[in-house]
Amino acid sequence: MAELKAEGDGVGGEKRLSRWSGRAASARVPFAAGGSAVLLLWLLCCCLFAALGRCQMAPPFDGQGGFAAEPVTIYVSPLMERLLSVDDINYRFENIVYLWLSWEDSGAKDAMMASTEGFRNGSLEECARPCTSEGKLSRNSETFQTAVSCCDGVWLPTLGMLNVYELPEGRMQPYEINVDVNSDSVAWWTAIHAVYFTPMDFRRFPFDSQKLVMQFGFKGTNEIKEFIPSAQSTRFLVRGEGDIVSGWDVKSLEVQPRNFTLESELSFFLDNYGKMPAPTDPTPVLPSSGAYEGVNLVSFDLVITIERLYNYYVLNMIVPILLLVSLSVVTYIIPAESLDIRIALNLTLFLSLTALQFIVNDQLPRSSYPSAVTKLILICYCAVAYGVPETIVVYAITRSSKVKEEMASPRPSSLKAIDENEPEDDEAMHGNMSIAMKVLKKPGKAAFILDMVSLVVVLIVVVLATILVVLGF
Repeated sequence: MAELKAEGDGVGGEKRLSRWSGRAASARVPFAAGGSAVLLLWLLCCCLFAALGRCQMAPPFDGQGGFAAEPVTIYVSPLMERLLSVDDINYRFENIVYLWLSWEDSGAKDAMMASTEGFRNGSLEECARPCTSEGKLSRNSETFQTAVSCCDGVWLPTLGMLNVYELPEGRMQPYEINVDVNSDSVAWWTAIHAVYFTPMDFRRFPFDSQKLVMQFGFKGTNEIKEFIPSAQSTRFLVRGEGDIVSGWDVKSLEVQPRNFTLESELSFFLDNYGKMPAPTDPTPVLPSSGAYEGVNLVSFDLVITIERLYNYYVLNMIVPILLLVSLSVVTYIIPAESLDIRIALNLTLFLSLTALQFIVNDQLPRSSYPSAVTKLILICYCAVAYGVPETIVVYAITRSSKVKEEMASPRPSSLKAIDENEPEDDEAMHGNMSIAMKVLKKPGKAAFILDMVSLVVVLIVVVLATILVVLGF
């Protein structure tokens, strides 16, 4: 190794290359023995580094220039190209947003011109941050338009993204930095394509609305004074009619600035979702001395309000359930003596409701609380199941009344013969009578009253439950 180092230090490039070639030729035989293993290891390392390079996608707002000369006020304008998807099973959403930031910087114009001139005269070998991702820099240009300028020396804020789940591989991330040569204004926009995690509330499903939040990292007020909302749009660039995302309708997009202290932010999470540091902790997350109380921070959130397109769920979920329950009302019209028919009807409807629920469950969000449609299904279960014990009670009342009547006044056999020989006209007349009148003529009026009361109660309960579900209670 010492010999090689001495040769490398004392000879020219060509001589080093010739001597190295000679040594490689003399070492060709030993390399043939273990060279395949070394080559395989080298290839594996290359593949690993390449994979890591693909996974580590550049953040959208990677600033430069350290701290600004003085705290700046930044205006925020989000323009959402499209909401790509909403995954309410995994509590994620994906979208593309063009975020426009603008502020005033008295040194931006001079910094941009100096960087551009440095690239053109060769003092800068390469421009690390062209002013636009779509322009092509030329050393022969003479103007300072955005497409042909270099923004290496322009101060840009660094904004982290807190709730990003994934930055999709291969995404397009165009950007542009506009430095106005006639004023001190600077604008920086970039397209953000990302997948986010956000909490969701499904208590009113399928009549729910959600707030999808894009949380941006906080900065100290010694760097950024405040964030101020400006222009905003829920559609951008892409034209066309119809729905833009399956199952949802985008209602609004707004910027919500935040101004808080570091102590209040840490206290919120520790108090609500954990516990405070141990008293003996030498370097606690939240000092008890109040050292963080004076650390003021600013940030902003982009909040996208969406509403679920409930018509699909009403037609394919709620209407079939209500139709099954409405069929159970027929139970209370069937004569009380038909015990087997009434119970068979209720059991059939109960099993049908169960089979329908298996299909419905695949479309219901998984949450720690029952949703509105889940409550409706439970009420419909109870309404259908109520018919079975009610049928048994009514049948018992009817049989008891008949037995008591037969014991009190047994009928002569001659009257039975007359009843059997009644004319067909009387049978037709009795057949045309309403079911209610037939029941009234039979013994056990209490059973009829119980049936009618049960019918009315079931209808009222199901109708009220449906109204409450629609209203969100």
